[in-house]
Amino acid sequence: MGKLYDSLLSGTSGRTGRIVVANVFGNEYTKIRPRKRTKEPSAKQKLIQDRMVNCATFMQSYRSYACHYFGHRMGMKSSYNLAMTNLLSNFNIDYVANTITPHYPGIFFSKGNLLGVIGNPLALPTAATLDISWQDNSGGNVLREADLAQILIAAEDDLNTLFIENACMRQDASYQVTLPVHLQGKQLHVWLAFKNEDETNACNSLYLGSI
Repeated sequence: MGKLYDSLLSGTSGRTGRIVVANVFGNEYTKIRPRKRTKEPSAKQKLIQDRMVNCATFMQSYRSYACHYFGHRMGMKSSYNLAMTNLLSNFNIDYVANTITPHYPGIFFSKGNLLGVIGNPLALPTAATLDISWQDNSGGNVLREADLAQILIAAEDDLNTLFIENACMRQDASYQVTLPVHLQGKQLHVWLAFKNEDETNACNSLYLGSI
């Protein structure tokens, strides 16, 4: 992608032939549209394409959250781009076995500098309920006591995640999830994060483990 400083195309946006002009935060950029493919992708290319689709599906439940609470824009990379990069780097491709396998502990759904999470072991009191608990590390700070819990749950070999936004407050120290049918009876992977009550900041999500 090239940056436009002075050109006949300056001040425009849209497409001219294969040249695309876009205005991003007051800066004009150009890029060349790829030529339409006429050949079927190779096995390697198909795996790379499938990984992108898998990551987009995995993020679907928390995409809106990640757009606001996954760090800060870095140049041309938005919070969404950063969250997608994290997923792509943790959906591992085995070109020999022709498989794509998530590395769950490396996945984050939230990034920020709010007070972090101290998690406790997970529990499944029944097939349809999951108990999540954490330490109330607010230290008596009323603002941190009111931080809102954000929960992400993924089942092994299932890309359709469950995201629970603003489940309860940090000071509650626990939350019971009623599991939808598609998550029952499966190995579950769980993450927890907090965002502040005025929705200006969040903490790094913590992988609580699997159960």
